[in-house]
Amino acid sequence: MKQIVDLHDQTRDKIAYIEEECEKLAKKLHNKYKQDFQTVNEYLVVDLVRSIKGKNAANNDVFTFDYESFLEVGIETEDDYFPNAYIPIWKCKQEMFQPVGYLTDLTMDSIEKKMKVMIEEILSEREEGEKHE
Repeated sequence: MKQIVDLHDQTRDKIAYIEEECEKLAKKLHNKYKQDFQTVNEYLVVDLVRSIKGKNAANNDVFTFDYESFLEVGIETEDDYFPNAYIPIWKCKQEMFQPVGYLTDLTMDSIEKKMKVMIEEILSEREEGEKHE
């Protein structure tokens, strides 16, 4: 992640754009893989999460201390949700009395490749589990 100390409108726009692209990617990957998980009675969750200290946050809170956004992959069953892996996108912290941000230095292509690898690993674990039962 690269450190950003100039938190201004141009930075906010860049973060908003990247987060929007991540949301589109999450939908695309969810649609691509959801059938594979339904065959083992599980529901794939691929989501961009925005939070401040673990609570949901809005996309206009990007410069709020402790705001973070990340792409998360998880599995939902009838009773539970199991987060499996995530890729950090943006984080805002207070350092030496000023806000400092950290933005992913990954391209959308590399984020997509990483997400696919994570999803396919989860899927292969599920398929291995099915074989051993």
